[in-house]
Amino acid sequence: MVVIAGLVLVWMIYADQGIEMKPEIAVTEPPLILVDGKVPPKLSNFVAHMQYIDENTCLRCHATEREMNFGSGPVIAKQMAHEFRENCVACHMLPK
Repeated sequence: MVVIAGLVLVWMIYADQGIEMKPEIAVTEPPLILVDGKVPPKLSNFVAHMQYIDENTCLRCHATEREMNFGSGPVIAKQMAHEFRENCVACHMLPK
């Protein structure tokens, strides 16, 4: 009985169950939304992009193209390349 229980335990640990662990889709897959026929760019790994607050926060930098300085040198915030749409992160992925 002990031998059979040991074999079952070994089988449960080492057997290929046919289950493949998949990484989170949000990490590896771009959003399914196309904007003007293009995949929206991922947000850069910039401190202001690390957490989504709301659309108005995005527009403070991206309503027009402007040069900004956050202490590490000048950064050019590009103007939003499309008309205003609510919920920026529905298309643009936040960096991890």
